[in-house]
Amino acid sequence: MVHALERARRQLTPGGALVCIQPHVKKRYSIAITGPGSRQPVTDLINPVFQPLITAAVAAIRVVVAEGRLALIGTSSHRYRVRLAGPAALHRYLHLTATPPRFPPGGRKRLRALWRTRTEGTLIEVTEFFEVMAMRAL
Repeated sequence: MVHALERARRQLTPGGALVCIQPHVKKRYSIAITGPGSRQPVTDLINPVFQPLITAAVAAIRVVVAEGRLALIGTSSHRYRVRLAGPAALHRYLHLTATPPRFPPGGRKRLRALWRTRTEGTLIEVTEFFEVMAMRAL
């Protein structure tokens, strides 16, 4: 990734900025059941395949900044929430990526139990956390 950041830096116009959007280093997908006036957390999903990739990306950014190729302007954390109609829609949503996250032990069972006892207007909410980093060429 260091090489990719270097190539991107060379393409910047004077005064331009490079924006990197990537999954949050520590926070992962979170599942909740939402209904009219309520939100009940279910579980956080896990994806052990993904963690080394995120760690490597963060390390590459640190290398490029430490070597003085890019200056870190700022970093901010954000979340994106999507509400889905049911378990089938959740399955489709999670399998849009090459390495879909998975439920921890007992997580899927808890989701099913809460879904069976849902009220009218209840949806499954998926929250994804990500970081936005802005860098400028030196």
